[in-house]
Amino acid sequence: MTELFLEKSAVIGAGLMGSQIGLVLAMGSRKTFLLSRRQESLDAAVENIRRYAGDLHRHDLLGGETPEAVIARIQTTSDLEEAVSDVDYVVESISEILEAKQDLFERMDALAPREAVLASNTSGLPIGQLSARVRHKDRVAGAHFVQPGHIVPVVEVIRTPDTSDAAMDRNCQVWEQLGRMPVRCNKDIPGFLINRLQHAVIREAVALLASGVADVRSIDLAVQLGLAPRFTTAGPLEQRDINGLTMHSQVATHLWQHLSGTNEALKYLQDMVARGETGLGSGKGYYDWSGKDPVTVRSDKDEQLLQRTRQVMEAWEARQDKS
Repeated sequence: MTELFLEKSAVIGAGLMGSQIGLVLAMGSRKTFLLSRRQESLDAAVENIRRYAGDLHRHDLLGGETPEAVIARIQTTSDLEEAVSDVDYVVESISEILEAKQDLFERMDALAPREAVLASNTSGLPIGQLSARVRHKDRVAGAHFVQPGHIVPVVEVIRTPDTSDAAMDRNCQVWEQLGRMPVRCNKDIPGFLINRLQHAVIREAVALLASGVADVRSIDLAVQLGLAPRFTTAGPLEQRDINGLTMHSQVATHLWQHLSGTNEALKYLQDMVARGETGLGSGKGYYDWSGKDPVTVRSDKDEQLLQRTRQVMEAWEARQDKS
């Protein structure tokens, strides 16, 4: 059973990611506050959390507790002072609007205890910009989750030039104690680590599609069954070491100069969006989703990911025990 090492935690923003992060924090908190300005958002978040908790419990990923016990520690509010007064740890997960986030961090800095860490789940805005109006900038850092945040174990912990070592260490410690895998991003660069790696692959995938090199299914299978299984046992740099850097350097010398730039892939994507082909929700994107229920599709994918996550984590832990 996960130790309840946080007296009080809070998530500001009750959307998809906010509800997922709230569930994770509640696994190690005596109280977790989930804040939204709208009651309907809070009601929807609680329903989502019930489903997420049930999914994790079925796969023995809820820290040995029942869903009811974890959910009972979550409280909803629309009052920021109630959410962050006497708090130990806060995650901001509101809309990606810079001005709104800056205002929120300024207010949280004034209301939260000095020792509390103020983290952001932003996926694209520089953390340093979010803390521009904060007095105690040393306690602000990033804590970026990968969707779906209650399943994927990695959390990016991002520091700004102002973030203290103590805040970075505390940030990592919180997620480690919650069974997450923090990865440190020591520079506040656009996209941080995961989105930069992900979009480098996606940009090349879209360029290959746009230029007619391969169709959608072939490109996805090349990653899904070609690269992804191997990446669960060794990351891209470890795998290069295993294969040997002499060959790696030789291949890179002639191949990297031919990899896609931005413009051709981006235009292909922008043209799709302009036509209303925006993916699952619209019924068409790279694939034809006509007649498919988005909730069912996402739930099925979550179920597959839960199974894979448990297998990958068990294998990773076994390797750690041997090292």
